[in-house]
Amino acid sequence: MDAVLGRLQQVVELLAVSRMDCVNEWDHQTVLRAFEWARYCEHIHALSHSNPALRSALESRLHDTNRRLRGALPSYSPVMMSELAQCQHKLLVHLLRNPSSPSSVIHVFSLDRKTGFDVDQTPLITAKSALKVLCSRSDWTSYSGLQVETEVRGKLLENRLKSTLAQCGNDDSARNLLDSILRDSAGKMENLYDVIAAALLASDDVSRDVILDWLIGHDGCLSKFCRSMSPRLCCVLSREAVTFRRAYCDVLQRWANSLEYDVMRGAWVPTCSITSEETVTFNVIFDRFGALISSGSPVKEETETKIAELKVESGDFDVKGVSVWTDLILQLKV
Repeated sequence: MDAVLGRLQQVVELLAVSRMDCVNEWDHQTVLRAFEWARYCEHIHALSHSNPALRSALESRLHDTNRRLRGALPSYSPVMMSELAQCQHKLLVHLLRNPSSPSSVIHVFSLDRKTGFDVDQTPLITAKSALKVLCSRSDWTSYSGLQVETEVRGKLLENRLKSTLAQCGNDDSARNLLDSILRDSAGKMENLYDVIAAALLASDDVSRDVILDWLIGHDGCLSKFCRSMSPRLCCVLSREAVTFRRAYCDVLQRWANSLEYDVMRGAWVPTCSITSEETVTFNVIFDRFGALISSGSPVKEETETKIAELKVESGDFDVKGVSVWTDLILQLKV
């Protein structure tokens, strides 16, 4: 155990060094060894999922190492437990962002397939991370509105899920992996949801369904996920995946049904039983349905059909203030 913890400490120190000027002395073999250590760290992190004692020891050593490095390096950014699962990617981003990295570093990733990355991940990580560095823009985003780094993390998560499903042959192991990432998020749900959104965009039907089932299986998680995503991103996901589109419409339906009409205010408002964390206004629902209708076929037609069906189910009224679906349709036509 002591040897394992010592290596973890060395990897964390390696990540700190990868942001310093001294990397200009790294040659080809040094870079390869660095990624071998990062890959070893990912392996240890994976083992900790089924070994509580190991996980506790890793968390304790990681905390101590972060505290020591923070004291020695004022600009040091602590490494989170969840980041150990993507240690190679973190090391790569540090090197590509570091202006002191020699040109041979990028050359290694462009031409050498033996860096420790899976073959299908190397071009993606290299191209997207390098593109962000070359653009020198911290706000560089993809067509989905996600940061490039987030897309890379999502792709890595999708690859881990796909590998887990292939090795174990069942969904339970994949859900356990997602559970562990949720635990490691340390309450930073917005960042986690962004990565999950990127994984959904990168996934095939099988792994996408596993992610959605996992979100639905955690009480309120899918609703919170949808709330944290912009209408634009939810539209992108809806165009990419029928399963997400239907789940998203179900969430919007629950939000709309949670409203009641306030005669005095002449508006739809949340019911008293809804907590502040769950509050969604009529305008939010209007904006999101409007975005779906503006997304083009087949999302537009399916959304319009769904709203019309809900209007009929609620009594098919044409008078304002009786059915939220009637008022929604009337406002969407304005």
